[in-house]
Amino acid sequence: MKSRLFALVLAWLLPSISLAAPPVEVPWAQGTLKKIDRAGARATIAHGPIDSIGMGPMTMMFAVKDSAGLAKLKEGDPVRFQAVMAGGDIVVTRIESLK
Repeated sequence: MKSRLFALVLAWLLPSISLAAPPVEVPWAQGTLKKIDRAGARATIAHGPIDSIGMGPMTMMFAVKDSAGLAKLKEGDPVRFQAVMAGGDIVVTRIESLK
């Protein structure tokens, strides 16, 4: 009887228990938006160090997941952005103007 009651309580509680790790805060990097490819959801950014992926300063094109954020920007804007490695590619997950 006790084991059946335990199983029922566990079945009731289990959907509300999250075993996932808490989200990790990705550090922001800064740069200047050099080129925007809105159709391809890509941006070329001259950036400083990107600590989240261990990259030094350079200019390169990134895939941009945050297309809504990209729509608000124009070439030449100083920006801050968050980038992560996803499937072997570097992806900008958030981007916003520093103006």
